[in-house]
Amino acid sequence: MGRVPVAGILLHYAPMNNSLFTYGTLEIPQVVQIITGQVLTGAPARLEGYARYQLKNHAYPGIIQEAGASVAGTLYLDLDDVLMARIDEYEDTCYEKRRLQVITENGMTLDALAYVVPEESRELLSANAWDRQHFINNELDVFLRSIVS
Repeated sequence: MGRVPVAGILLHYAPMNNSLFTYGTLEIPQVVQIITGQVLTGAPARLEGYARYQLKNHAYPGIIQEAGASVAGTLYLDLDDVLMARIDEYEDTCYEKRRLQVITENGMTLDALAYVVPEESRELLSANAWDRQHFINNELDVFLRSIVS
């Protein structure tokens, strides 16, 4: 709980807690720990009506609205504003942060933020679906070195 002085009075406030749906590099614990400085625990979730593709000339993915598609990912609950600011700084400028409805492993629907490639930027995406295991096996070491430096 923080305190903010306003006209000589200290007001108490609770930082806003956010839920974040991730579907790419932010599902990988080593990446999350480097970006946030913390070990975060996520839960499996699904986003309906979106598809995941690799960004052209990049090792990481983007999602875009696509009827009939579905993206499996990781949901992080109750992220404070400091953590969200660190994640915002990490994310590429091609994304737009949106509040969407995701489905948890037990079938509950929750509001969560997600980084989405807007329709007008669709050309940034390749036609290739992003493969998490391929990324981990072939790209992760180089990627981790690039975000540490």
